[in-house]
Amino acid sequence: MTASLVAVMREGLLLALLLAAPLLVAALVAGIISGLVGAFTQIQDPAVALVPRVAAVGAAIVLFGPSIAHQLETFANQLWPLVVTAGSS
Repeated sequence: MTASLVAVMREGLLLALLLAAPLLVAALVAGIISGLVGAFTQIQDPAVALVPRVAAVGAAIVLFGPSIAHQLETFANQLWPLVVTAGSS
């Protein structure tokens, strides 16, 4: 039972990293671009850096949301039988 629990935890952590990656990459790219624009124009307003990152993460959620939801649903469908098995023993 312990080996299967470790395997499920490892799979869950890897899935969390995989699902967060598109959002983090979008925020990173938007941050780099807005930082470059801020450096070229010498605008030091924090909103210039924040607004593009928020917009990029929002767009990434809209774009990758169905895929993320499908992968979470698949993982949950694999996880629930293990939860029932662990709860009955």
